[in-house]
Amino acid sequence: MLQSMLDRITNEATSELFFLLAGSVILFFIQQTYSAVRKALFRRRVRSEILAYRKRKDAINVVDLATGDPEFEKRNIFAREVSRFGSQRCLYINMPKNLREKLRAKEKALGYMDSQFTEFHGDASFDGGKTYEDLVEITGIEELPELIEKHRTMVGQRFLEAADGMMFNGEKYGVFNLRFTRFGEEENPGVEIDLFKTDYFTHRVFRSIYHELKERGHEIASANSDTFLKYRPFFTSFGVNCLLVCDGGNGKEMVLSKRSARVAGGKSRYHITMNEGLSRTDKDPFGRVDIELCFKRGLLEELGIGENIYQLAVNSAFYDFFLEKNNFEIGVSSVFELELDFEKDIAPLIARDKQLEVDSFVALPMRPKVINRFVKEHDFVPHGLYVFERVLLRKGLQVAPK
Repeated sequence: MLQSMLDRITNEATSELFFLLAGSVILFFIQQTYSAVRKALFRRRVRSEILAYRKRKDAINVVDLATGDPEFEKRNIFAREVSRFGSQRCLYINMPKNLREKLRAKEKALGYMDSQFTEFHGDASFDGGKTYEDLVEITGIEELPELIEKHRTMVGQRFLEAADGMMFNGEKYGVFNLRFTRFGEEENPGVEIDLFKTDYFTHRVFRSIYHELKERGHEIASANSDTFLKYRPFFTSFGVNCLLVCDGGNGKEMVLSKRSARVAGGKSRYHITMNEGLSRTDKDPFGRVDIELCFKRGLLEELGIGENIYQLAVNSAFYDFFLEKNNFEIGVSSVFELELDFEKDIAPLIARDKQLEVDSFVALPMRPKVINRFVKEHDFVPHGLYVFERVLLRKGLQVAPK
C-alpha cells in the first residue's frame, strides 16, 4: 500500500512537472514570438519614419550647417566685411550697356530725377579683376564666365520689364566664409561670418545661373555641409528668417505670412513671418555689421514693429544656420516673442513692404492638431517650412510628415 501511494505521488508529480515544464516552454515561446513581432514592427515603423523624414528633407531641400543648443547668442555671432590687401572684397556683375540705356530712357520718360535712376556697378570679381577667371578656379565651373554673360542679359531683360519683383538694385552682402566655433567652459555655439559686397542684380544673375546648373544635374545641386563653401560666389545673399510668436484669444499663436506671388516665384505660398536679406545698411554706429539690425529692420519693414514694441519682447533668438538649395542661399532661423495680441496690436501696424511682399498673415494656435492640419492643407516656401519646424521643436512640438 505504501508503495502504491509512493508510485501515485511520483506519477502525479511527474505529470505536474511535465505540464509545468511544457507550460514554461510554451510561455517562453509565446514571449519570444511576441518580442520578435514587437521588434519587427518597431523596426518597420522606424524605417518608415526615417524614409518619411528623408523624403521630407529632400522635398524641403535644406542642409543643416550648424544648430544652436539651444541658440546662438547675439554676442557670439561675429559678422565682418572681408578684405583683400586692404580693399574690401566685392563681386559685381553689370547690366548689359544696351539694356541700361533702355532702362535709363524708361526712367526718364517716367519723370525720374537723376538721384532716382537705378545704378549698377561695373564688373568686379573677388581678385579685383573683371574677367571672373578667379571664380572658375574657386568653383571648378569652367564655363562660369560664359554663363555670366548669358544670364546677365536674361536677368537684365527681366529687370527692364520689372518682372519677378526686380524693381530696385539695392546693395547687399554675400557670404565669403562661414566658421562655426565654441566659446567658454559651457562651449556655447558661435559663428564667424566673412562678408563680401555685392548688389541685387548680381544676386539674381547668380541665382539664374544656379537654376540652369541644377536643371542640368551639376554637382553644385548636391553640395553639403562639407563642400558648400566651394561655391561661395553663389552666396550673394544672407537671409534672416523669423517666426513671430504672440498671445491671442486661443493662447500662444505662431504667425505665418502668405507671400505674394511677386516674391515667391510666381506662386503665392505660406512662409514664416519675416524674411530679410542682410544689407549694407545693417551697421552699428561704429561701422560694424550687426545681424540683429537686419532682424530689427525686417520686423519694421514687413510688420511695422518699431523700437517701442521691440523693447517689449519676452524672447528673441537665433537658432540654426542652414543652406537652402532651391535657390542656393544661406540663412539663419530665428524667433521673436511678444505678449501682445497679433490681430489687435500688430496686424494694424503700417509697414513699408507689407503690401508689396505679403498677401496676408495667419495666426495659428500653438496646438499640434491645428498646426499639422494647416501644414498638410497648404503649400509652403520650402525653407519657410524648415524654419517653422525648427522653431516648433524648441517649443516641444513636431510637425507630422505629410
